[in-house]
Amino acid sequence: MTRLLECTQGDASMAVAPALGGALAWLRWRGHDILRPFDPAGEQRANLCGSYPLIPWSNRIANGHFTFNGASHAVKRNFGDHPHALHGSGWQSAWQVAHAADDEVVLQLDSPASESWPWPWRAQQVFRLSSDRLRIELSYCNSAQENVPVGLGFHPFFADAAQSEIRFAAAGVWLNDENSLPCEAVAVPEKWLYTHFRSPVFGSVDNCFTGWRPPAEVRWPQRRIRVEMRSAASNAVLFIPPRERNVVAIEPVTHVNNAINLFPADDGEQAMTTVHPGETFSHWMELRMISDE
Repeated sequence: MTRLLECTQGDASMAVAPALGGALAWLRWRGHDILRPFDPAGEQRANLCGSYPLIPWSNRIANGHFTFNGASHAVKRNFGDHPHALHGSGWQSAWQVAHAADDEVVLQLDSPASESWPWPWRAQQVFRLSSDRLRIELSYCNSAQENVPVGLGFHPFFADAAQSEIRFAAAGVWLNDENSLPCEAVAVPEKWLYTHFRSPVFGSVDNCFTGWRPPAEVRWPQRRIRVEMRSAASNAVLFIPPRERNVVAIEPVTHVNNAINLFPADDGEQAMTTVHPGETFSHWMELRMISDE
């Protein structure tokens, strides 16, 4: 059974699963699940947890191929028969515990150059819990002797979507082609407008939005609680899967899907970031729980 590190601060509690991609197994507030809870007796995968890290890139790399600094690279297609490389490799790696206390967990990961990523790197996650919020910081340190492209993100699944309403505002969105890859940037169509709280439409969207304006919010009117999600990112993926999964994912990310094949690194807020040898690139997400009573 997967080892979980549990923390409690006032009304808030969390559990971290170092061996499952350094995932956040659950986040609860006043006894309610804010994020989808991991089932310790079920299948042991990071993407069945409440949230997991996206590192060293977010979402898709088309067909697992890209070119950087004039060199062609291939990375492992890592999710069954899916044609693309998904979400980086950190979520499929076992992280090491560097520190664990009642209010903080620090995880580390050393990853050599491999079929998952052609350069060596070192990562850290810091989970800080207080009575009404959780802040997660994720960082990538370049262990290679050359510049590398990097992208980071978080993939939280908010719980009990059928009883929820969401608010999410962005300036634009990438439409996807038949291969689930971004093909055209447009203004947000009315069917995907969540600028005011409304119930999520199941099975309706799995797209990367640009010009995201934090905070995104999820509320559960019957429970009279809500959560605000903030980040410095200007991109976010909104994913509302079919009803049977009963979750909504709002993913703050430092670049858009397949950015490595769409833009040169550092070419604006939608592109990946160049990290020099020995340097560190960081990203954060904060979840704040609020009573509506």
